Amino acid sequence: MARMARNEKNGPGLLFIVVTLIVVAVVGARFFGFMPGGSGEEPPPPVVRTEDPQPPQGDAEVDLEPTVLVFHSHASENYKPKDSHEKGSTGDIVRVGEAFVAELSSLGVLAIHDKSIHDQPRYSEAFINSEKRANELLAANPSIQIILDIHRDGLEDKPDDYTKARTNGIDAAKILFVVGDKDNEHLEENTQFAQAISDALEKEYPGITRGVRVFKSDYSGELHPNSIMVLVGDWRGNTLDEAIASARILARVVATFVK
Repeated sequence: MARMARNEKNGPGLLFIVVTLIVVAVVGARFFGFMPGGSGEEPPPPVVRTEDPQPPQGDAEVDLEPTVLVFHSHASENYKPKDSHEKGSTGDIVRVGEAFVAELSSLGVLAIHDKSIHDQPRYSEAFINSEKRANELLAANPSIQIILDIHRDGLEDKPDDYTKARTNGIDAAKILFVVGDKDNEHLEENTQFAQAISDALEKEYPGITRGVRVFKSDYSGELHPNSIMVLVGDWRGNTLDEAIASARILARVVATFVK
């Protein structure tokens, strides 16, 4: 009886040791990856589809420099029914420029829009003033690739629909590209660039352009090989809405020329 009592006392101690060894073995197996299906490696990261937009990581910033410069040598120009020029403030043509720049921005192209009034108080000094300002902006922004001086035309004795276009279901103002050949060392490059944009516009929006014309004048083409004047519609022949529609169309094409 005494021997049996000793066995009963030692029995639970032996069982405890066995259970402890089993627990240690299981924990060790999990830790070192020896359990069924374990590989001993960290689980792979979740798969991210490449087409999903990813937010910037940490303090990362997008470095975006301006590539297009827009100004208006005749910033006071209006469309009917307003007077031909605004007095003492910017006219409708600046709103056309704003629509152009906003559309570029929506396409990821950053533009500088100079809204200075260059044609007042002396209209004859408009191009002198705008060229001076454009040179200042170019010096401060060497990333500029394209320069556009945006105007509207002032035609006389033309049919009512002469500068109107209906293209791809859009009512728009026709666009004329102008290059000046006076004291212009970039005449050939200006003309080729203007023709390239005109051709691209016609391909995507048939009937929207009036082509390219070279005038014997100084229109700031010497500023840059890709510097041209753009005439969006006409004072008598188009509405502001038609001009804005054309500005947005033009921006879509110009954006494809930005390197």
